[in-house]
Amino acid sequence: MYSDEKKIINKEIEILLLINSIENEVYDLPTCVKDILNGKYEDVINNKLSSNLIEELNNSNDVFKSIHNNIEKTDLYDSWLCTGIASLLYFIQLNWTGPQVTKKVEWQKMKQEDILKDLFLSLHDECNTNVNMSELLYFSKIIFSNEILQNTYNTCTWWLFRANFLHQLILNENSGIIFDEAEYLIEKINDLQLLKENVYCETLFYIEVAQFYFYYRRIQNSEKYVKLAQERAKLSLNLEGALGKRTKYQEEDKAQLLLRINLGKEKFFSRCCKNLPKSLNLNDDIKLEHTQFSINMENTELGAVEEAIVLGKYIQLQLSQPKDKLTDEEITPYLTVVVNNTKNWSLKMSSLYHRCSLESGSKRTVERSMMQIEYLIHELKNTKVSVANKMDLFFASGLKPVWALEQMWARLMLSLGLVKGALDVFLKLELWEDVIVCYNILDLKHKAAEIICQEISKNPSVQLWCLLGDATQDSSHYETAWKLSKEKSSRAQRHWGFFYFEKQNYKEAIPHLKLSVELNNIQESVWIRLGFAALQIGDWKLAATAYKRYCALEQTTFEAWNNLAKAYIKLGDKAKAWKCLQDAIKCNYDQWQVWDNLMVVSIDLGYFSEVIQCYHRILDLKSRHLDIQILDILTNAVLNNINDSNGNSAQKLLSKVLELFGRITSFVPNNPDVWRMYGQLTILKKTDIDNDKAVQYIQQAYRIAVSNPKWLLQENSVEKVLQLCCILAEIYLQYSLSCELKKKRILLASAKLSLQGVIKTVKELKWNIEKITISLGKVEKYLNVVISELEQIKLTN
Repeated sequence: MYSDEKKIINKEIEILLLINSIENEVYDLPTCVKDILNGKYEDVINNKLSSNLIEELNNSNDVFKSIHNNIEKTDLYDSWLCTGIASLLYFIQLNWTGPQVTKKVEWQKMKQEDILKDLFLSLHDECNTNVNMSELLYFSKIIFSNEILQNTYNTCTWWLFRANFLHQLILNENSGIIFDEAEYLIEKINDLQLLKENVYCETLFYIEVAQFYFYYRRIQNSEKYVKLAQERAKLSLNLEGALGKRTKYQEEDKAQLLLRINLGKEKFFSRCCKNLPKSLNLNDDIKLEHTQFSINMENTELGAVEEAIVLGKYIQLQLSQPKDKLTDEEITPYLTVVVNNTKNWSLKMSSLYHRCSLESGSKRTVERSMMQIEYLIHELKNTKVSVANKMDLFFASGLKPVWALEQMWARLMLSLGLVKGALDVFLKLELWEDVIVCYNILDLKHKAAEIICQEISKNPSVQLWCLLGDATQDSSHYETAWKLSKEKSSRAQRHWGFFYFEKQNYKEAIPHLKLSVELNNIQESVWIRLGFAALQIGDWKLAATAYKRYCALEQTTFEAWNNLAKAYIKLGDKAKAWKCLQDAIKCNYDQWQVWDNLMVVSIDLGYFSEVIQCYHRILDLKSRHLDIQILDILTNAVLNNINDSNGNSAQKLLSKVLELFGRITSFVPNNPDVWRMYGQLTILKKTDIDNDKAVQYIQQAYRIAVSNPKWLLQENSVEKVLQLCCILAEIYLQYSLSCELKKKRILLASAKLSLQGVIKTVKELKWNIEKITISLGKVEKYLNVVISELEQIKLTN
């Protein structure tokens, strides 16, 4: 037991532990605190307190209760807090930062299998098999969740949030339970006086929360906290263009993107780490190592916290934008700043990892990517960098665990055709899905089932039974996995549902998919398939529920928003459908089908201005598009002066509607309906020039309609021509009221000829249909009016 363990840890020391900073000159630190800040986590874990507990814990059937009872009956709160922190940081060292150690700690005497089976750690799911000493995380979570410690230390809740996030990172599935608990802790920490008094801690917390939301792909939440961190750090990040070269043989400077950084205050304190991981050279025949700008660029010197914000901004932009080369061009400057300038070990490792991921898709950079990730894996064994240095800003860096680095390395080898090398790594990591992929590439499909059966015989698990079901296409294996989990595994139901889904047996798939999301409600892949399956069988309510939940989790998939809108339309809720389509457009501004759907819903709801905008956007995307029904409704709204959804007169949109028709007639010159509507709208402007145009447009509509000999053969086309004649007569008569006598005679004579020709032709065919007879009678009446007007002109002369 430490001699000074009863010494109360004050607020300043709590902060030092939280930010992993040691200042011996200022504080008289307890020994256990010094040991933690110097990276001596084993010494803290193996103290007398832990030794006294181990016998009781080994004999206890309820470890959680035993630890809480010990905390309650002792006043050694400082030792408990330090033990929890040391356990968590040692767990990080073993699984994230390295170097690995062979020395045992006393708590490791407990059986790891018992720990993993405990609900407090497993949450009905399996931990990654590569996790080392998971009991350390288990103990730290129990300690930090103690109410006495939380009431004694402001930072205890923050430590619990950190432990919870690490807990998620070692699970094979995303946990809704952990997510909900972490969000509750975020709210509690946001209310801490500590954040209001210490800008550094406040900024650091916002970055860590952003990293948490990055993992779950909560784009809006992560963006919110990145923005808050920027504001607290008074950090301004702006992309700018500058002339420069990117290739060795480039002769002329061209515009290149760079990140302009402005800092509105002194940078936060950070310590420099020596022996940082190196960025490997590209060694490409064409591409330069770095963009060479034509002028010297002055770099704003940043602290490690500011660099963590820049890296966070890079990740946020990457998640929120579509995956394409343009996006890569726009976000790379953020990453480059951190890779080239940081003196923090965790940030250097994390930024290089992200660069490997970014470069893995290009044939010019994929080889460097593979070598770089292999180098990073070896760098974890580097003992030249102290454990304490490696822990600086670990929680803000988003550093990946050891097995994630090795998995990326193997996948990069696979992409370069090094299948056997990749297979060896996948086998070591027990990544059976990747193992199956490798065997399929090697034409050894039978080996996939063999290796899984072999592993099941050693240690049966839900994952293995599910993968065996996938490999053999035998659904009974999913049932075995389900029973093995005591009917608690969302994975078993997911695989079972996907099995039927891929066979397009949607009715059979739905019960399994529904049960899977009931057990774990943050499975995006299950929600979207459940929504699609429900659409296929016409269960609109279930489809709407599933797609709504999916869109809450993954907000950037326009197809999901589109399908959610479809479900709402089927349910008769067009207002919600309209909002969903607005979100779909935000996700993909260049998908004309979504604009078309939005246009249809907008016309139904009376959003006439939105209809015009949608139609223009569709024309931008596909040049030619004709929707007579939409144009007809829009035209009638303007002609009849109908109010839009906001109560405004549709005639206020006349000029915009005419602009749209002008654009449409430029590429659809032979549609009588378009010219007819164009003419009806144009005459509303009531100027001589527009009246002339209106008559010309109606004449064009008439000529096109009667030039097609097939118009006489169908009832609908005959009816349309007769209606067009009525409109033609109306507009000619209306225009003739304001014309000089000579022009009036010409107009009415033209109208007379047009009407007589159609009347004669229709009568010859002897249509005996009431609808046509009525329309024909109307045309004859108009003809009589025209003839009467012509007779009147003769009498005048």
